[in-house]
Amino acid sequence: MSIIGIMPLAASAEWKDNADKSYSWLEAGQATKGWKQIDGQWYNLGSYGIMTTGWMKDNEDWYYFWSNGTMANNSWLTNGGFWYYFDTNGKMITNSVVIGNRKYDFGAPAVIISENVTTGAAVTIK
Repeated sequence: MSIIGIMPLAASAEWKDNADKSYSWLEAGQATKGWKQIDGQWYNLGSYGIMTTGWMKDNEDWYYFWSNGTMANNSWLTNGGFWYYFDTNGKMITNSVVIGNRKYDFGAPAVIISENVTTGAAVTIK
């Protein structure tokens, strides 16, 4: 009887700084594509394996990726004079939502209607 030992090869994964100042996530030397969770943060690496920054539409939902490539989630963003909020899954909110103890309505472009959930007093943010 012979026993053959099999040693697993360690998988390597790392960020690669590309010549065009973009970044790719390599696993075993190959660029990862699409959605990827790395160290608890979500990234989108597109169809070519390049880290997304800024705005991205996926199906009918909008997402935002900070300059370090991490997806905005449970986050506020002001961009071009407009305010946006991204839920736990990173989707931009486009309807009414309660954040903390305030209800916000993101349905009206350029205006967020905010009311205190406990008193019902409305505040308009422009």
